[in-house]
Amino acid sequence: MRLFTRLLATSLFLSTSLLVAPVLAAPAQAQSDEPVTVMVLGTYHFGNPGMDLNNMEADDVLSDRRQAELAMLNTVLLEFQPTVIALESQAAPPYRDTSYETFTLEHLGEVREEAVQIGYRLAHSAGVERVYAIDEQPAADEPDYFPFGAVAAHAETTGRTADLQAIADMSDMVAAFETAQRTASIPELLVMSNDDEGLDQFYWDIIAFGDGETQPGADLAAGWFLRNAKIFNKLQQVTQPGDRVVVIYGSGHNHWLRELVDRASGYELEPVLPYLQEASDRLNAED
Repeated sequence: MRLFTRLLATSLFLSTSLLVAPVLAAPAQAQSDEPVTVMVLGTYHFGNPGMDLNNMEADDVLSDRRQAELAMLNTVLLEFQPTVIALESQAAPPYRDTSYETFTLEHLGEVREEAVQIGYRLAHSAGVERVYAIDEQPAADEPDYFPFGAVAAHAETTGRTADLQAIADMSDMVAAFETAQRTASIPELLVMSNDDEGLDQFYWDIIAFGDGETQPGADLAAGWFLRNAKIFNKLQQVTQPGDRVVVIYGSGHNHWLRELVDRASGYELEPVLPYLQEASDRLNAED
């Protein structure tokens, strides 16, 4: 009987706790009404690392012409008044980008990567000290976030190699970008990189590659979402209500990062295209 009484009391306590918990949490939520505003700036890779499925050959961003364009882009991005910069690089928790601590303006004439040319430049100009490296790559005990090799092997086994090539081949887009680069400014090129139309279609179409319980296409699509979800969670860990964040990432991440920001409670998406267009317009007005 005593055991029954204890169990009943425990059950009542847990039920009451579940009812009371939201009430107790309410004051903390009331203090967190101001959203984290996030601008996702998708970029092509300035340093040509050649690590993507489809790689664009970027011209030299250290040239005088490109440095002037980047300076104008920086001027316009400053109008967003960022308090946090988040980059496609890795660091251990709490994800501070310690490389930024040694950054000087001289690096802008030496280092081509967009993390430096856009991210560090903007942080320096805005007086931002909170620069984070939030990229996610699989550890030894984690799945491959982009198992394209498994999809390719499955496609070959099932006679669907041509189908896979059709959805993975973005050579026309790469060629159009490299042609535009001859005359377009960096802000204009970034407009192309931030036009989400069709950039995520690959991940929807790849799901079709599967046979029975062997479903490598679904694994790849899920892995890509998982990577972006973990990137976003790291962003959540380093931000607080009222922050204004510029996330600078390869354009292949645009769709999911923006979707995550747009749907997560306490976060608000700032459109990037008006800023890029403004920078482009100002450069054209100078010509």
